Amino acid sequence: MIVEKNSFLYEHLSGRLGSKDYRIFKSRQPTETKQILKRKDIDVVLLDLNGLKREGLALLNMIKKLRPAVQVIIINSAEQLSLSIEGMRLGAFDDLFIPFNLEALIAKIKEAFEQKKKAESKKPSFFQRCQDIMVAASFEEAGEANMAKELLEKKRMPGNQTKEKRHKKNERRKK
Repeated sequence: MIVEKNSFLYEHLSGRLGSKDYRIFKSRQPTETKQILKRKDIDVVLLDLNGLKREGLALLNMIKKLRPAVQVIIINSAEQLSLSIEGMRLGAFDDLFIPFNLEALIAKIKEAFEQKKKAESKKPSFFQRCQDIMVAASFEEAGEANMAKELLEKKRMPGNQTKEKRHKKNERRKK
């Protein structure tokens, strides 16, 4: 998706990117951006801060809240470096300064797409979460409340360790 105030980027990039099998959506306003994000499976957003300025940062914030896995590439001019820095702090994947090389942009889009896929693969599916809850409920019904709790905590903690287990492990090391 390309988000910009005017259609300059869209007009120049849609033909070139469209020929490389990218589906491209265009947005000019926050409400339109929100609607597209809710209705379509967007992987990467090109966000033109050059035209949108601070409004673009608010859009970036909204995009990351609505769809955290979507990767945002900022398009900006070097004169507005502070906006790019703020955008990176808000979770943008990367930024490109105008003028930029089309091949560099395509490479960034591919990297951002791979990053989105990684972020989505780390998150368990709704079905998997429901299945985990059902298994834990079975343990609870069988009188194994601690096992149920531990099972659910393992699913949430990185490295499959609960906080309690890590604390106990650290305590044993100290002794």
